[in-house]
Amino acid sequence: MAVDRQKAAPRGLEGVVATTTAICSVADNFLQYRGYRIEELAGKAEYEEVAYLLLNGELPNKEQLRDFKAELTKHRSLSPFLRGILQEMSETGTGMDVLRTVVSASSAEDPAEGDNSREAEYAKAIRLTAKLPTILATYIRRRRGEQPVPPDPTLGHAANFVKMAGLDANPKSTEVLNTCFILQAEHGLNASTFAARIAAATLADMHAAVTAGLGALKGSLHGGATDGTMKMLDEIGTPERTETWVQKAIAAKYKFSGFGHRVYRTEDPRAKFLRKFAQDLSKDWKGPKYFEIQERLVAEIERQRPNMSPAAAEKVNVVNVDFYAATTYTFLGIPADLGTSIFAIGRMAGWCAHIMEQHGDNRLIRPESEYTGPTGKRWVPLAER
Repeated sequence: MAVDRQKAAPRGLEGVVATTTAICSVADNFLQYRGYRIEELAGKAEYEEVAYLLLNGELPNKEQLRDFKAELTKHRSLSPFLRGILQEMSETGTGMDVLRTVVSASSAEDPAEGDNSREAEYAKAIRLTAKLPTILATYIRRRRGEQPVPPDPTLGHAANFVKMAGLDANPKSTEVLNTCFILQAEHGLNASTFAARIAAATLADMHAAVTAGLGALKGSLHGGATDGTMKMLDEIGTPERTETWVQKAIAAKYKFSGFGHRVYRTEDPRAKFLRKFAQDLSKDWKGPKYFEIQERLVAEIERQRPNMSPAAAEKVNVVNVDFYAATTYTFLGIPADLGTSIFAIGRMAGWCAHIMEQHGDNRLIRPESEYTGPTGKRWVPLAER
């Protein structure tokens, strides 16, 4: 029997409250982690402080931060088993394929595999948060034909990734990526976090749930906008071509990468930080005038929005975090197709916090669906079909 259409959930579950959480709150032009607005953390804190906050509920004091950093440092290195998988996959796999597969495989050597207790999951969260930058940096080196650089115990989370990935030619890399990791550390019940919680709700362990999150993040409607943004900017080519390009794009019903958001209607509070980074880094950039094209594109889309259908105009209501993240990463020497993988480094602590929260007060997530297919059909023997 079909569900009453008036009671059925809207498409994409938009507006539906699926759970309660003490981790993050997202509203128009508003983002907070554990009660701290993003403006209180980005540009001020170290990523390790924010990861501790997400996992523990409070910012650490000096001793707690020292011990937390020491645990991260202890678990950054990869085993021969994981290095072997990385070496094989790096030949043909994408960054997100590698992250998903190596994280999943790491469950096989985790000492607390299958243990969903708070203590065991906290230790897993530290191990996963520590290892993900090493996994990605190793992949980046290998696909360039270079040997991996081991973690440096004297460096913090962002600085270590910068060194391991070979991004230390730019003196601003550590500062920028530290803030990027913070901005991307958590964002409420987005698709990847919801996927992780759904997996966790079955009592699957943390590795399985994080792998589900990584799988969801790979999709172009969630984590692929950085790559799409750079392709769009390259297609425009020069600032002078922007007006004509936008006109043609609107006529062709083109999907503008880096624009629009399901929650943010007037401003994405993360985007302003990335815009400042992109603007500053563009001053030393010797390639195409990407930042100028971006600025012209934002203005031109706003000017030409009246020429769009209401649905299309709604989809470009704001510039989202990926738009300026794309150029920020490009200016740092990070290829556009790795933008989603960088996102995952920051988000790991957020995913783990949600998985722990789900396991701490669990109920299987099992929504209803509205059946729209035929009814009343009768069996017909094979010879008569």
